[in-house]
Amino acid sequence: MSRSPLIGVLGLLAAAAACGSHREPGSGDDALPLEDASTEAPADASPGGGPDAVDASPPLDAAPTPDAFPAVLDVRIDCHNTCVLTATPARIDVPAGTAFEVNWINVGDTECDVAKIDSFNHVPIILGLEPGTSYHDTVREWCGALFTGTFDFRVSICTLPSYIPVDCSAN
Repeated sequence: MSRSPLIGVLGLLAAAAACGSHREPGSGDDALPLEDASTEAPADASPGGGPDAVDASPPLDAAPTPDAFPAVLDVRIDCHNTCVLTATPARIDVPAGTAFEVNWINVGDTECDVAKIDSFNHVPIILGLEPGTSYHDTVREWCGALFTGTFDFRVSICTLPSYIPVDCSAN
């Protein structure tokens, strides 16, 4: 007997929908499915697998790449097909007036999307950041003198979102 391709596709969709966890932005850190990780990777590339994409896998004998924070913050997102996000840092807290750009580095095995979420809008930053690549977002600086509130970076893996909270007025 052969199974219908439709049944196989429906089974995969059901499995993808069932994995991961979900929380609304600002609902508290206890629901945050993030953990600190210490994976190292280079810090420059473009989204997806385009011509400007860079392999983010470090050479076997490579020393950790220094972070240029506060000017540029390296955020390592470990996107896996388990639908669970591990991010370093797991949250971003900066003193009021500190502006920074983000270099997004996917050190996992699954592509993922990144957006900025607050109570007023949803701004896509990266669609389809492929495994082993990075994207330095030079289009916008976050926080700074004009914004001292809070927001979340939403990282979507397996179509399920996880959040990295940002506090632009931490002490």
